[in-house]
Amino acid sequence: MTQTKSGTIEHAMAKHTKAASGASKIKYFRDALRADPDVSPEAVERLTAKFDADLSHVRIRRGATPAPTVDDVPARAAVQQLPSVVSAFDPHAFSLIVVMTKQGPAGLEAKLRTIDNIDQLRALARAQHVALDRALVALPDVRAAIIAGTAQRIADRRAAAS
Repeated sequence: MTQTKSGTIEHAMAKHTKAASGASKIKYFRDALRADPDVSPEAVERLTAKFDADLSHVRIRRGATPAPTVDDVPARAAVQQLPSVVSAFDPHAFSLIVVMTKQGPAGLEAKLRTIDNIDQLRALARAQHVALDRALVALPDVRAAIIAGTAQRIADRRAAAS
């Protein structure tokens, strides 16, 4: 800790690092792994998901954001132009609770309709702590269960706060 001229005490680490969690943490892992030419795109996504699941937050040194190498830029541009390459699903791309709170069940349903893969819906629910019955196999049923589970999480939060 250091003392500033104004008399406030600051942590020395705070000056040189920044906290990352959620989407910024995932972006950092993905960018760091992509900067290594020996890591395949499949390994990048697999390792990013593993790190995201294992680490709740990280501290990153200021200026340590990985930048693509000169050799990496043309290869990455070529891969992005391929129509067969499917971008990885990010279960943290939006918050179920925030969408439900701000837009209501209809808004959340509209957002969930953009996802037409049942495994991605299950990953979304799991990542955002919404319980789903494994017996559900139809997309509309899974979407409805996510909406109901999100409503229950909001109700539980409100009950705990009162």
